[in-house]
Amino acid sequence: MSARRLAHAGLAALLLAVLPLVLSPLVASCRASAPYDGPTAECPVCKHEGDLACLCVHVEPDTPNCECNGQKYYFCSDQCRADFLAHPERYTK
Repeated sequence: MSARRLAHAGLAALLLAVLPLVLSPLVASCRASAPYDGPTAECPVCKHEGDLACLCVHVEPDTPNCECNGQKYYFCSDQCRADFLAHPERYTK
């Protein structure tokens, strides 16, 4: 394996190790500081893609959602729902 590939692999491993540490406090603060009093959920597609702007979803009767393997998932948009349904294995690991 070339030095360049090793560097890329090392960077990818580092990012995967650090991402949960970065996302966890942001999700917690989003839920704690949201002026919304109702239930919230995480959009699994935005979480996977690192899109922090759409990560927290206010759960309303018309919020896009689906069930997969007995678990209900909520999405920030119909597009995220469609992406999830096309490849649920990407977002349910």
